[in-house]
Amino acid sequence: MIELVISMGILSVGLVGAMRVFPIGLRASQRSELNSRAAIAAQRTLESVKLTPWSELAEGETAAQDGDLQLTTRVGWPDLAEPLADPDRLKHIEVSVRSTETPHSRTLTFVTYLRRDTS
Repeated sequence: MIELVISMGILSVGLVGAMRVFPIGLRASQRSELNSRAAIAAQRTLESVKLTPWSELAEGETAAQDGDLQLTTRVGWPDLAEPLADPDRLKHIEVSVRSTETPHSRTLTFVTYLRRDTS
């Protein structure tokens, strides 16, 4: 009888410990899903910027909404440590993606550079 009570106590401690792991895994899964959706939205935005003619890529900031994601696109000149031979041929593109549905808003930033062809 004592063996049964001890084994039930050990089993219940193990079950309680296992139940505490599930919420952690669920939060990690939700965070991973958000990161994936943010990366896809940023990639779409960057691809559309790449398709814009160079003369229309004005320096500045634009905002857009993609479902529950808020996207901010900044176009500017790169701030490099060493000067380039022709700095007018390179632009810095930054897309910040912020989730608006989670209580703790999270912002992910994606950066690329665009180079104008010499032709």
